[in-house]
Amino acid sequence: MNGAAYILSFLKEKHVGTVFAYPGSSVLPLYAALCGSGIRVVLARHEQGAAHEAVGYAKATGLPGVVVATSGPGATNLVTGIADAYLDSAPLLVITGQVASGAIGRDAFQEADIMGITIPVTKHNYLIKKPDDLPCSLEEAYRVATFPRMGPVLVDITGDVFDAEIPAEATRFECLLPRHHQNDFRLRQAALDVRAALEKAEKPLLLVGGGVAAAGASESLRALAGAGHIPVVVTMMGRAVGAGDGFPELVGMAGVYGTREANEALADCDLLLAVGTRFSDRTVPDAAALEKGRTIVHADPDSAELAKNVRADICVCCGAVRMIEMLRAILADLPEEKKNTFAAFAAKHTAKSREKGVFGTLCGVLAAYEAAHPGTRVVADVGLVQTALARGLALREERAFVTSGGLGAMGFGLPAAIGAAYALADTGRAAEGTRVITVAGDGAFQMTAHELPLLRRVPVPVKAIVLDNGSLGMVAELPNGKGGVYDLPDNPDFAALAAAYGVPAAAACAGDGGLAAALDAFLASPGSGVFVIAE
Repeated sequence: MNGAAYILSFLKEKHVGTVFAYPGSSVLPLYAALCGSGIRVVLARHEQGAAHEAVGYAKATGLPGVVVATSGPGATNLVTGIADAYLDSAPLLVITGQVASGAIGRDAFQEADIMGITIPVTKHNYLIKKPDDLPCSLEEAYRVATFPRMGPVLVDITGDVFDAEIPAEATRFECLLPRHHQNDFRLRQAALDVRAALEKAEKPLLLVGGGVAAAGASESLRALAGAGHIPVVVTMMGRAVGAGDGFPELVGMAGVYGTREANEALADCDLLLAVGTRFSDRTVPDAAALEKGRTIVHADPDSAELAKNVRADICVCCGAVRMIEMLRAILADLPEEKKNTFAAFAAKHTAKSREKGVFGTLCGVLAAYEAAHPGTRVVADVGLVQTALARGLALREERAFVTSGGLGAMGFGLPAAIGAAYALADTGRAAEGTRVITVAGDGAFQMTAHELPLLRRVPVPVKAIVLDNGSLGMVAELPNGKGGVYDLPDNPDFAALAAAYGVPAAAACAGDGGLAAALDAFLASPGSGVFVIAE
């Protein structure tokens, strides 16, 4: 088989159900092979949209998203989505075409060194110039992308390799990537250190990041917090940890845009157990202040993240599942009076904050809908919408909250919701009434509104809610953000824009007393659509 056929067979072997793509001359052999292959090919309207769709696919289910683009501008347009996946540890396999191997370095038409460009925002990347290298490199790329800590990997393939015959012996090459082994001796020592810290502590607190949901450990986390009477605060990405049938220990989101109760608990604890978080500056704006007056335990499968942003007294190089198991075993041996002490601290810090105004209405309506319809995902775009939903939206299911955390990429919402819709269909998680709901401000929505026509074909309805306040709201609230220079006075009629793409649309005013009822009706209506809230 030739290179294109080999890639197709590889994707089928990995049970890839959907590929997000945009064709171009250097990648046409692969694109042609994909079409009609049984793998669903989603033709985005812009490569940035394709990348966000693939990332939304990954974040909504944990399965790797796959995106294909051509050389030069096609590849460079993917960079924002790749960077988002890198900072949020989302598994992403990026396949790009490149000019012919003999033309590399000659400034050929649509040539760009996408390997060099993406080195800072990928776990690893490859330039394939020989057919013999394709099988091993693809296998290694897939393993790197999906092995904790997950992330994006790019495979750049010259145009001639797609058409070249893959030698039979090349398919038997074994991937030379060394397997990751836990250091059990170090873990045993870390367990002893954590036990000693818990025995000494009176006010322990769990700080939970997106790594817990990525590992599928939300239920175990809730059991741990309940059995140990330990309160929990989350990062923005940690909001993907679902509440299940109840999560009374969850205080809220900590950080710059977090709730008062969560930040007070963070300041008051004497033992911080951080699991699946990298201590970003949005969560911990003042590392020096956090390091004083408490013992910090930091668990992460990537040793490079340990104590990188915040000094940790105890570093545990392991994934969220292993760390939670360790903590549960330690807590099971602690005396009840010690757990009662923990419970007194937990009782002191409980969730109380509620969002007000239009965001309060949104949080109430979306939470109620998700609770009643399994599989529903809420995708928050970036800005005031994102911070308000992350603070106030309590969702039941793991991975039900999806957003662009580390990169904060405006325009993420609509394409990521489209990707999430395909992910739910591929995994069979879409029940009757399941929706993918995305909420965006008017500035963010216009960055990727070109993906609107895809709403007509998504396998799960996508409901897009746009807040039209005629302003870049979050930027306007920052220092030097006044004076009207961030107003958007020339916004289009968003409902008419959606209708032009053949997508049903409705509108309401934020001040209407019937906003909640109108939103309920919009979400319950069949098919995809756009709902505009004018402020």
